[in-house]
Amino acid sequence: MRADAPSWVCPRSGHNMAVERLTETAEAADDALSDRELLRRFRAGHESAFAALLRRHGTMVLRVCRRVLERPEDAEDAFQATFLVLARKAGEVAWHESIGTWLHSAAHRLSCEARRAAVRRHTRESRRTFPTPPTEGDALAEVSSRELLAILDEELAALPEENRGPLILCCMEGMSGDEAARHLGCSESTLKRRLRHARELLQERLSRRGIALPAAGFLALLAAGTAAAGLPPGLAAATTQAALAVGAGTALVPGVVSARALELTRHLLPAVSAKVKLAIGLLVVSGLAAVIALAGLDRNRPHPEPPLPPLVVTTGALPAPGVGVTVETTLRTRGDSIRQFAFDGKPDTFFASVENAGAADHFTLVFDRPVAVTSVEAHTGSPNEPECLTSGWLDVSPDGAVFEPLTAFANGVARGDAKGRHVRAVRIRPGERPHRLLVREVQIRSEPPLAIFRHPVEFAVDASHAPEMTAWAERAARVCERAYPMVCDELAADGFRPPHRVPLLVRRDARALSAATAGRVIASAGYFEANPNDVGALIHSTSLVVQDYRARAVPTWLVQGIADYVRFFKFEPGVLTPLDPDIARHDGDSQQTAAFLAYLVATYDPALVRRLNAALRDGQYTDAMWAELTGKPLSKLSDDWRGTLRR
Repeated sequence: MRADAPSWVCPRSGHNMAVERLTETAEAADDALSDRELLRRFRAGHESAFAALLRRHGTMVLRVCRRVLERPEDAEDAFQATFLVLARKAGEVAWHESIGTWLHSAAHRLSCEARRAAVRRHTRESRRTFPTPPTEGDALAEVSSRELLAILDEELAALPEENRGPLILCCMEGMSGDEAARHLGCSESTLKRRLRHARELLQERLSRRGIALPAAGFLALLAAGTAAAGLPPGLAAATTQAALAVGAGTALVPGVVSARALELTRHLLPAVSAKVKLAIGLLVVSGLAAVIALAGLDRNRPHPEPPLPPLVVTTGALPAPGVGVTVETTLRTRGDSIRQFAFDGKPDTFFASVENAGAADHFTLVFDRPVAVTSVEAHTGSPNEPECLTSGWLDVSPDGAVFEPLTAFANGVARGDAKGRHVRAVRIRPGERPHRLLVREVQIRSEPPLAIFRHPVEFAVDASHAPEMTAWAERAARVCERAYPMVCDELAADGFRPPHRVPLLVRRDARALSAATAGRVIASAGYFEANPNDVGALIHSTSLVVQDYRARAVPTWLVQGIADYVRFFKFEPGVLTPLDPDIARHDGDSQQTAAFLAYLVATYDPALVRRLNAALRDGQYTDAMWAELTGKPLSKLSDDWRGTLRR
């Protein structure tokens, strides 16, 4: 080193440290800007602006993806897809000061789409190869923990914007109070009030799904991974390069992002551009879809997460989803004491029969597939009624057909050790003494866990006007019961409790193929004799029952459209035929409105239908809501949607 060399010249490389200082100064200037300002600078071609957004939100987005996806490469695909959608929409959306809530929702949705694709891919591959043993050392490999985090993110995405923002910025991204308030454009006192209300709302939503967390555990769960190392530099560099290409409208270079990441973007974009399609084709043809190497990115090396906080779950409740369960019984239900109350994780609810139960009767839980059961415990009787089984058996079956005794009832309780045997069904079989059967709770410890009934319901069949349709109606009722949690989740709203009992009437004189009136589903016997598999029509009517809009001024087209959105885009996706753009209207028939809503959900907000539903239920809906939710009036949204139909 020369004696007259400035002190900031590196003696080893001769690199001018002033460049680094200028870079740090530029980064500090970008970090002081709001997300909206950074997006504006990005649209003007400033690479550093997008890099600042990655520094600010990238770790949170990657963590959300890892919560849902077990394989690191799948999580990175979802991560890149999220930021590519952001780059594409940078000039199309009226952004808030902070985009953290949008990124969280987008990352969660794309990760769920990637998980579904991975399951389909694994199913195909498992037919040809031996299963791969699970990777050791993955802190998220514990299924119950992963599912709980997925539920947390799902419920967080469903919160109103002003409640999500404080939780994401303060609890998930680790911002200080004053920093988060600045990004959200509010005072610190307002932030604290919103944060407190948001915690209460989220904890309440989790409790409805059978998950109870103390305040400390709740905050630890939200912050899980906040202290983790930053983004892998190669992943950040590759994502920034791809975003700049998308923002500038230039072709993507094969190898910068994977074909799976590009394919994921279509779930949040109305159409995939020709250049993106070309990039996907080049990646597939060149065989680079599985090899992403840019700026030192090694996708085969897992990025460890810190250990998860301990979970505290309500007694008898298991994080959903799990292996599905159906209830079968020879006994009729008394009043609102429905069958599913016996497996909802709540000791204050119970099933009660109308008639006395004898040795020929049974109450059976049938699983979708056999599970390894370690123990079964059944409690009979109710908090206020002393009737309980003094004799009887708790049986198990490996196939759901042939049962064998596991243990006997004594003083209303049966406890049995199944020793890990594979079981398909558990049955309560009363003894000789006849009296009403009251099943308070059945608790089953198994691997994998069983899904308790988060939204207990019983579709009570009345086919007295068409007795020959009784068997069909009972089968259809079980399908509706299985779909009911999905319907309730899609139409959730603060303070609303969906009904536990839904009458299903099959009538010869029904005016419509399926309708909902006064909390009942009415099915046309003639129609379903000819179309026994069109249960989706019953799901439409079930959605109307759950909607329960009692306000006077509710637009019928939107009410029916939401019901068909649940049917065609949640219960039976892919069934709806393409629409004619020349005659399609957002307020046309219910299928057209459903397609319009699906477009808005994919383009603007995954929780848009839930927010419309909440406003309709509370009588707060106005046409101005569309601009509040999307930044565009209804007429403009309708025109944009029809434009996508033409493409």
